Amino acid sequence: MAPVIHNRLRRGGRTALAAAGATVVLGLAGCSIDLSGLRPGGGEEEPSPEPPEPVAAAPLVEKALEELAGYQGLVATGQVAESVGADVRDAALTVADGGAASGTIRSGSIEADLISGDGRIFIRALEDFWLDQGVFAPDFDEFGGNWVRASTAQAGINPGAVLAPPVLAEILGGIELESDEAVEENLDGTLTHRVDLAGERNQMWIDAETGLIKRIAVEELLAPEAESGPQVRLDLAEADTAAVEELYDGVVAATTDELGSARDARIEVGWDGQADMACEDGPNCTWSGTVRDAAGTGSGTVAVRMDVTFSNSDIGEQTCDDSGNLEAGGTLDLSCSADYNIVSQTQQTYTIDGNATLSTRGLPGGQQESMLEALNEQREATLSGGGEPAEEEGEDEGGD
Repeated sequence: MAPVIHNRLRRGGRTALAAAGATVVLGLAGCSIDLSGLRPGGGEEEPSPEPPEPVAAAPLVEKALEELAGYQGLVATGQVAESVGADVRDAALTVADGGAASGTIRSGSIEADLISGDGRIFIRALEDFWLDQGVFAPDFDEFGGNWVRASTAQAGINPGAVLAPPVLAEILGGIELESDEAVEENLDGTLTHRVDLAGERNQMWIDAETGLIKRIAVEELLAPEAESGPQVRLDLAEADTAAVEELYDGVVAATTDELGSARDARIEVGWDGQADMACEDGPNCTWSGTVRDAAGTGSGTVAVRMDVTFSNSDIGEQTCDDSGNLEAGGTLDLSCSADYNIVSQTQQTYTIDGNATLSTRGLPGGQQESMLEALNEQREATLSGGGEPAEEEGEDEGGD
């Protein structure tokens, strides 16, 4: 994303010459008459407009960041990318000062809903969105149209980690000024002062009338203590109380009613080699297998569940399951058993078939309750004027 460049186009005129019959010129050939002296002020050169007075950048930035840090929430619209050179996404997000967020992101022509809270990101989109991300999951058929826990890379940005107003103000305040003077600039019809920040293409536009930040363009929006950050080009506006209440209503409702069944796309879960099935007298059958981060590019820790069905046409089915947490780049051993426990006077032989399926959980165990508790605490703090800074995404959280 290159910086905004406003080109002033000079409109050229076109002169059309046409022959319109014979023209009689009487006594004026080769003569010119200067009538400028008949106009008021005629003959005097028009004064050139005076250049605007230089404006010190530091006081503008200090005031703008102080105002930003005090927002209950902000509305950010524009473009984001996980890093320079990564896929660019259009984004329209509302972010509360505690880090809860909701809105949309668009990858190409595919739009997806996004919510985040308590350090977790969830995306709801059609299957095509996930296919574009190169996601292959054992429970992929549950992704389309449902909330799925996502990584920062898949979303393009973790809004709670970098766009919560007090955090964003801290990040921007940590970037040094490239120039001590701000440049007056017309930005989409609004008079602003452009402040050039240190870095290749880091800039901030401050509304000349209100003193509030109108736009930012940052190559790497680096959260405190983070090792990397997204590239952003965003228009900013303060979110009013009604917008913040609507944000929390939506995130709390989704967490209560839908996120308990959400899947997790942050790691591509797959079998590591062949699973093993063994049966003893009973028949008592055991299924054992190892799962891994099949792509090797995952992030965080994902809760994985294995469901196994043993079956025989004469004696029916038995089921068992096991679950655990798979860390990115690691493996997880799973095993479970089912005992038919058939008592017979004569020895019988049965052929048992086994089948195992893997699935993920985006908000397992007590995480749903803890997320709701955190959201309600943040909501109360935000609307009472004492919101806490956001926490970074809980990439390492899996099952309880």
